[in-house]
Amino acid sequence: MSALSDVQKRAERISRRYEASFGITPGEDWIVFKLQEELGELTQAYLAATARSRHKAEGAAGREALAREIADVLGFTLALADRLGIDAGAALEAKWMRCEVAP
Repeated sequence: MSALSDVQKRAERISRRYEASFGITPGEDWIVFKLQEELGELTQAYLAATARSRHKAEGAAGREALAREIADVLGFTLALADRLGIDAGAALEAKWMRCEVAP
């Protein structure tokens, strides 16, 4: 188990509660679609925070919006990993963190 395992389990529980609250049919595909939606919202927040859209949200408000959208993307990514039986922390270590060491 990785350091992210507990957070991953919590994200999955919250995702299930979200599904139940809004009458969403549970499934991995729904999380993938929701993740795509949240990534779009992150992109919008980034464009607003960097003054590259009609809607500007610079400074603290822009950073706060970015933080919320990053949290959504991370939360749904962790929930998806948990549903698929993937330890996201271990996968991150294997794929990304190994690059800290020169080949």
